[in-house]
Amino acid sequence: MKIKGILAAWKVRKSEILILLLFAAIYSSVSLVNHYLYRTHALDLGMFNHAIHAISTGNNPHFTLTLDGKEPLYLADHFSPITYIYVPIYYVFGSWTLLLIQITSVLFGAWGSYKVALLKLDMTKKPLFILVFFLSQWAVFSALSFDFHNNVIAAMLVPWLYLYFLKRQKLKFLLVIILLLLTKENTALWLIFILTGFMLEKGFAQFKNNFKNFLSWEIPILLFAIFYFIFIVSYVMPMLSNGDALNQISRYDHLGNSVSEIAYTLLINPWETIKLLVESNSNDPISFGIKMELHTIILLSGGIALLLRPAYLLMLIPIFAQKLFSSNMDLWGINGQYSIEFTPILTLAFIDLVRVLKNWKYLKLFVSISILLIVLSTIRTLRVRKSANYDRTNSDFTSIIHYQSNGLDIPYIRQQLKLIPKNIPLSVSSCFAPHLADRKKIYLFPIVKDAEFIVLIQDNSRTYPVMIENLNQQVEELVKTRKFLKIRDHNKLIILQKQTN
Repeated sequence: MKIKGILAAWKVRKSEILILLLFAAIYSSVSLVNHYLYRTHALDLGMFNHAIHAISTGNNPHFTLTLDGKEPLYLADHFSPITYIYVPIYYVFGSWTLLLIQITSVLFGAWGSYKVALLKLDMTKKPLFILVFFLSQWAVFSALSFDFHNNVIAAMLVPWLYLYFLKRQKLKFLLVIILLLLTKENTALWLIFILTGFMLEKGFAQFKNNFKNFLSWEIPILLFAIFYFIFIVSYVMPMLSNGDALNQISRYDHLGNSVSEIAYTLLINPWETIKLLVESNSNDPISFGIKMELHTIILLSGGIALLLRPAYLLMLIPIFAQKLFSSNMDLWGINGQYSIEFTPILTLAFIDLVRVLKNWKYLKLFVSISILLIVLSTIRTLRVRKSANYDRTNSDFTSIIHYQSNGLDIPYIRQQLKLIPKNIPLSVSSCFAPHLADRKKIYLFPIVKDAEFIVLIQDNSRTYPVMIENLNQQVEELVKTRKFLKIRDHNKLIILQKQTN
């Protein structure tokens, strides 16, 4: 009997490992393939790689890849002290470090959700479907297809925060809180809603019964998160920026020039606020339907659980607000990293819904259909979506175009980049920044400043913020004025070296 028990346990464990390994391979085929084929970007992987290199050499990281040539402190643009923790891994994996951390964090978040399911669901079989539910979400693939972002790391910590909340493991709970606050400045705002949702999960009656317990632990942490957010955003970041950092709030300047003004505008115009959640505030026809696509995909990806378990919907209020109230349509839809926070909350809400429906005779059918809808929705959105500026090449790991180099001789380019001297200032096309960020100064072309080499690619999908026509014109101007000498012009790769008179 003991041997049978061990074999049965190993069978379940093997299934868990196989699921995680399968998705690790799929995620790598998205993120790592993009990096190898020079489809990662200055903004944002180049910026993050540059920051982590500076930290690894004992320097204060500056953000030199700005569009306007300013060089604010890295923490003034995004307050992410967690970057310092990544340094030991950077010594081993170099420019691949953050992509590997991001993939690992998603698997870690899925495992945390699975542990929550084991704790909450009274089932005869292990709830392996939760791993598939989490790992198949469209938001994960959207995030992995576009560089690295610390909000992915933050989102993947949420299931573990909830697990330690349920188990009342205060020390571990506090450790996750600290890590969350270190990821990014606006994570503190999200944390306020997460903690409120945790406390309200079982309804107001249970909240009243547990209020004394919450008063001794969760509520003080919630109040600290409020203070932390205000302090970092209103005092620390402006002090560090010295007027040079990007104004992230400018995305909402149609609503006001400060957080308080924006909140006031939304509150006094409730009907207009509701319209902003579903309708475009732009006259551009391309923008029509993007917000509804987001709502539809969320509903198909387990969103019914948010409606039936509203405490989890509350946790997503700042995420919806960040996306849908912005004037930038790139934030509205299902592209990039701006939706990753939906993944853990949708999964936790679904776990809770399954717990409530445990005696429903159609539960297995409901779970199966839910998983199927998630998988089909993800596959569909890999191929086509309404969201603006979507490039299937970066995301669709099921298509051959994802693995093609678009005419670039990758080994040749890689060889030429190795010949560029270390520790000299560079000006580069966006796609080269993540690979060449291991230096004190690197600029995003057409910013040149004191660059000694300029490294460019003649491919419109990789030259942001300049079009290829303008790029060629500027190159000719630099050569004509004898400021730079063209030393390479082959296979769409151009390398210019500064003239020494």
